Amino acid sequence: MESVECSLCHRIFGDTTLLSLHHEFETCSKTSSSSSLEANYGCPLCNEIFYDPLVLQIHVNEDHDHLSVHRTTATTTTASDSLHAQELERRERMKNQYQQQAISETSYEQLQEGEDARIARMLQEEENAQSFEDFQNRYGGSKRTFTERARWNLDKVYKKKFISQKQYEEYKNKLDEMIAQPIERLESRSAGIIPMLSRLPMGNVMDRRLCQPGCDHVSATWLDQGWACGYKNFQMLLSSLRHDPQYSMHLFGHEATNQTNRDIPSVSYLQKLVETAWTAGFDSEGREQFNKHLTNSTKWIGPTEIMACLAYFNIKTELFDFHQPKTIDKSIAYKYLFEWVRKYFQQQPENRNNIIHPLYLQHEGHSRTIVGYEQFRDGNIRLLIFDPSTSKCNIEKFCKNPSREAYIFRRNLHSFQKPVYQILVVRGLLTPDEREAAKKVRSTKVPIPST
Repeated sequence: MESVECSLCHRIFGDTTLLSLHHEFETCSKTSSSSSLEANYGCPLCNEIFYDPLVLQIHVNEDHDHLSVHRTTATTTTASDSLHAQELERRERMKNQYQQQAISETSYEQLQEGEDARIARMLQEEENAQSFEDFQNRYGGSKRTFTERARWNLDKVYKKKFISQKQYEEYKNKLDEMIAQPIERLESRSAGIIPMLSRLPMGNVMDRRLCQPGCDHVSATWLDQGWACGYKNFQMLLSSLRHDPQYSMHLFGHEATNQTNRDIPSVSYLQKLVETAWTAGFDSEGREQFNKHLTNSTKWIGPTEIMACLAYFNIKTELFDFHQPKTIDKSIAYKYLFEWVRKYFQQQPENRNNIIHPLYLQHEGHSRTIVGYEQFRDGNIRLLIFDPSTSKCNIEKFCKNPSREAYIFRRNLHSFQKPVYQILVVRGLLTPDEREAAKKVRSTKVPIPST
């Protein structure tokens, strides 16, 4: 990334946009030539200093972007999805891209890379070479179609020589077919992870609870990388529901008659299902926000779109909002969320059909899947989470050495720092009256326990 220098104070900036902000909001003062050589990057809005232009750009976008429109969380309207996934996922992705770059610089040269890992690193390097505006456009502001984005990714894979010209031509010729495939590709799916987690050594862990063992991990691949986390988590939830007789007939016996019990819908097929739910009257307000169109787009979805789709198939869901307590230290603010998750997974099945399914977790900019928890002897809890941004390469490393690589699924309380989290829960089947009411998406704010 080419840097630019202020002609008055000689401060270095990552691009002309940041230089313009500097001129607009900051008074220039002459500095010594030695200070300019330090290549410190000062924020023109708050004077915070950074040592990497990309970090500064992320900071400006994250902390000083007041143009985003956020929906206020409510308990009775579709506006409850205050996370505004389409806008906010862009921010999280930008931060994750930089963090992954820092990790890759020390690890990728030492470890043998799988195809997905090499592609992810290649895409990161490509993004780092772009201007800030182009970076924003590719991760959040892009209006590319699914097909256009996949073709762009494929071109970059070929450019970096991760595939041969023969493979490139083959993928290019069948790209539309790959996208239109109604079944998710095996290249993104990893089965049998839950049983392996259940067999990990307990050590200081006194209690471990997990969702039903059939839940698969689904990773983003070059075909849909950078925007499809909501769909990937939906696929993980569906991979669990397919094993439950209460839901399997509704989900895979009617609209998905071409699928076997091992199949889960592809991203493009899920887009069509959400549109079908909209047409049937579910989440009409959300439909308008998407301009009534989702198929072949790279628009992000959140829990409300999943609720609408499942309600169309007569499946009842509940959406819970967890807000960060202002009077509690930030590092432990979401202890009540962790306790809530613990109680959910401690349900004792009354019969063989009462299966505990994973939880869909949404926060600013990203979504993940909670598959269980571990509680230590001192009472502290950590969650076990499937993240679609975890590559299949890393999943395979876990399968080879579960004890050493289990950290990729573990998240402690201190990692929960967002202002709002939402959890989507599957609750059974809808009655006719409940089905009609489910056309209006609602959420429930979980009260903060008194201290």
